Formats: sequence, C-alpha cells, structure tokens
Amino acid sequence: MENKNEIIMTMGLVFLEVFLIFTFFSFTSLGSVLAGIGQPNTTVITQLEIGNVFPDVINVSIDDDAETITLTPNATTTVNCIAIIRDYNGDSDIAEVNATFYDSVASSSNDADDNNYHYTNSSCELIADTGEYNGYADDPYHSMANCTFELEYYANPQDWICNVTVADNVSWTGSNTDSITVSQLLAIGVPDTIDYGTVNATYVSDESIANITNYGNMVINLSLEGYGVTQGDGTAMNCTLGNIGNISIDYEKYNLTSTTAGALSLSEFEATYINLSSTAIIKQFELGVRLNDTFNEAINSTYWRIYVPRGVAGTCDGTIIFGATVAEGN
Repeated sequence: MENKNEIIMTMGLVFLEVFLIFTFFSFTSLGSVLAGIGQPNTTVITQLEIGNVFPDVINVSIDDDAETITLTPNATTTVNCIAIIRDYNGDSDIAEVNATFYDSVASSSNDADDNNYHYTNSSCELIADTGEYNGYADDPYHSMANCTFELEYYANPQDWICNVTVADNVSWTGSNTDSITVSQLLAIGVPDTIDYGTVNATYVSDESIANITNYGNMVINLSLEGYGVTQGDGTAMNCTLGNIGNISIDYEKYNLTSTTAGALSLSEFEATYINLSSTAIIKQFELGVRLNDTFNEAINSTYWRIYVPRGVAGTCDGTIIFGATVAEGN
C-alpha cells in the first residue's frame, strides 16, 4: 500500500513540475523577453517623436557688430538690428519677430516708447533664405530677421540694447540681445543772419534776437567769437565806405539771459550787454536736450546789438561763430 502511495505522490510531483515549466515559458513568451535562460540583462529599444519645439534667437548684431552709433543733427539715423533665428520645426513655423531698442540705464525692454530712450519695431522683416551671415549657414531651420529703427538725434548718449523676440505658430517664444553705444552729439541751429537794419553813425542798433536750437543730445553751453574779414582780426564788421572802414569787435555785444527793449545810449548799451571777442569765449548757456517728441522745445534766445562809430559808411558785413560745447562757461 505504501509503495502505491509513493508512486502516486511521485507522479503528482512530476505533473506539477511539468505544469510549472509550461506556465513559465508561456508567460515569458507572451512578454517577448529576448534574454535566454540564465542571462540577467536584455536590451529594449526606446522611441519618441518630438512635436513642437521652442524657436531660438541664436545671434543678434547691431549695425554689423559696430561699437558706436553716430547720430545725425536734426534728423534720424537708421539702426539695423539683425537676428539669426533657428526653429527645428522649420522656417515656416516662424510666425512673427519683434524687437525693442532702448537705453540700458534709463529704460527697459517693456517700457513705453520715447524718442529719448526707447523704440519698438513690431514687424521686423523676416528672411527665410539668408545665405551665410555671421558664420551661420542657411538651411531649412535657420532664418534671418531685420529689425530697423529710426533713431532721433536727441536719443540719450548711453549704452543701448537691442532685444529681439521670435514667436512660432503656437506662440512659443525665444529672445536674445546685443548692445551698442550711442555717441554724444553736439549740434546747434542758428539763424543764417543777424540783421541790425539801418543804423546812424554814433547810434546803437535796435536789439536783434538770434534763437539757438539744440540739435544734439547733450546739455550745452556756447562758445562765441567774431571777426570782420578773417578770424582774429579784431573787428566785428568790414564796411564798404568811410575813412576807418571797419567796426571794432568791442562795439558788437550780446546778452544771453534777458532782453532790453527800446533805444539805448552807448553807456546803457555797454552796461547791459557783453563784448563779443576775437577769440572763442565759452559762456554759460545750459541749453537742454529736446524731450518732447511732438515739437522741439530745446530753444533759447540770444540778444544782440551793435554801435556804429564815426568813420564808417556804406554797408557792413561780419561773422559770428557760435559753437556748442559741454565745457564750463563763465
């Protein structure tokens, strides 16, 4: 009896072992495990397809990597901000490019526009076929943007930044910057002539007003000098008739701060006005920079008279040299 039970038990164990081996190989087959029996590691290949990626502004160059911008008196100066853009979804994925150009001290990229310190270009020119620029070759993933600005003559003399931002078709963005220095500009506007009219001998002329306009980007003082024929000749005017033939430089005078109406005697004239000189003299004037984008308020008046001595006649002509300077004046 015992032998029979042992045989049954042995057969049951054999059956169970066969069943377990069959089950194990069935599950490993369904899981596609490539490792052989007794090998602890196997290799699985992973795959992924990228959808949208962020565009990049990989290079920005202001005026072909220039160091400074020289402004133009009483006019604008064109500034070119060139950006190289990369988008691995292709050139056609670029939706728009915009840029700001601003004074790095007085402003920031998101400030409102002001001609003294901030400019915006909301529609930069996008160029898909660029050729090679700044070492970047053209391919289906690179394009160029040209962002131009018309910089006013009174823009702040400071380090400026061009910030270029690109947006793709799902409004993902990228940006980059470059910087440049805007140089100081000293420039003034003066009238073509100061006409004293007809003045009798031994009389002082009526007052003539010469308005000085600041066409630069610095607060300025004035340097003044005059001559009749050649610089330093000691005369204010050279005349066509008379036994003297010229008017001495001391007889032409100015006031830079206030006007004096009406006729004046020689002594009143000398007490109220300053002598013009044959050499350049710097006078305090402190004419500010234009701040209003609508009209130029950077204008101050200067007031002029001349005394006609005995010994001159006919018509007289002379020259006054007005200079803009940041030097201190007296």
